[in-house]
Amino acid sequence: MSRSPSPDSEFSLDYVNDYDDIDFDTDGLERSSQICYQKFMCKVDFNPKLPDKLRDRSDRATTDHVLDKRSCAILFKMMSQECFSEISGCLSTGKEANVYHASNKNGIDFAIKVYMTSILPFKSRDKYVSGDFRMRHGYSKSSSWRLVSKWAEKEYRNLIRISQAGSIPAPIPIKLKGVVLQMSFIGKNGLPAPKLKDANNIEFEDELPPNWNHLYQQVVRDVRTLYQKCRLVHCDLSEYNILYMDNKAWIIDVSQAVEHESSQALEFLRNDCFNVNAFFRRQGVPTLTLREFFEWVVDPSLPPPDTPESALALINILEKTEVRGLNATIEQEDMAFRHVNIPRCMADVKHFVRDFLHIQSGLISPDELYYTAVTGLDPALKGPRVYISESCKQNSSTSNMNTDPTILSDRQESESVSDTNSSQGSPSRKFISSRRPRNESPNSRRLRKKVIKEAQSEKRKNKIPKYIKLKKKGFRTK
Repeated sequence: MSRSPSPDSEFSLDYVNDYDDIDFDTDGLERSSQICYQKFMCKVDFNPKLPDKLRDRSDRATTDHVLDKRSCAILFKMMSQECFSEISGCLSTGKEANVYHASNKNGIDFAIKVYMTSILPFKSRDKYVSGDFRMRHGYSKSSSWRLVSKWAEKEYRNLIRISQAGSIPAPIPIKLKGVVLQMSFIGKNGLPAPKLKDANNIEFEDELPPNWNHLYQQVVRDVRTLYQKCRLVHCDLSEYNILYMDNKAWIIDVSQAVEHESSQALEFLRNDCFNVNAFFRRQGVPTLTLREFFEWVVDPSLPPPDTPESALALINILEKTEVRGLNATIEQEDMAFRHVNIPRCMADVKHFVRDFLHIQSGLISPDELYYTAVTGLDPALKGPRVYISESCKQNSSTSNMNTDPTILSDRQESESVSDTNSSQGSPSRKFISSRRPRNESPNSRRLRKKVIKEAQSEKRKNKIPKYIKLKKKGFRTK
């Protein structure tokens, strides 16, 4: 084993003197090292990112519960894109977001909704997401930012559906970026419209006091349109999520709205109907019962929403409520109806045959079945109820005139004459059925088989060879 030379030996001095011919720059760096540095300087990150564990609470610091670093960056970026030029102040705060007033250079007002990301007091979101087809692939629960951005996207899409319906007063969505939603502003001269619970305290000069009967009719129509046309259930409809302006009720805050096919949609709908009825009853309005309101919304056999027939049908129902009034029995029935199990479709009805037999025998009345309105069945379970419009009724009446007995007899006479004439002029049918008749005897069977064989042999005499058929079609034959 060779030993390393000592520093005092002659070999070591020669070893050191071998580096005398290397030229060093002023900084003492070799030129070869400089070449390598210049070659790889674009591939080396001299400012590495700090690991996540070095983050502290200051990175999640928020102002007004919603304005953190990331949300403020989105707001500044939207301002640089001239979506709006300034933000005035906070209009309202809630459990999931804050709404701010903004305006652009042209003086147009907007509502900016910023969702909470770091502070999440609203945690029970699963019941509003489960069963939603748009969330069928799930959503991230580990990252609060991704969770809230999905929630904001859900409200943006719900507002698009409502605006496409065209008849429900609601904010118009303009732009969504991350957790910031830009909408049209509901108010006048920079002042927001009051909530329905504060409609008596109006700050607008030209605004009339609310007509509660008219507002109740509008809300009932809008809930039906929201269900039948937009395929949504609000899930949090009350006087706190309805604004009043221009003698109209404006529906807001549809972030938690679910699809009408959700597993809990009917339960949410009953709660919405109950809250609306409770508020308007306090205003002295003769309201529908909870069951009447619910069945008015879900029944597919009623006239379509946003039609004169639908408005007339609602007026006819409300006229009965003015005569009936409100009593303790109706309130008890409403409380009982809130907790009744209502199947969403016929697949959820377990004892349909039993219910049908009980109705036919008179053991139960049709009012005791709660699923007829949802499924669109006749109260007596004899079949589906189908809405027939006036135009369809007119068409059916004209068709009934065409099917008058005297007209039919003349028509049948002419058809029979034409059939006899055609049968005389046309040759007899060549097709002979080979099906075995019932109770056929052996002799008749042999005779039938013989006739069939003769017919087949006669058919083979006039058979066209296959190569001729292929020639006519343009195929080459060998």
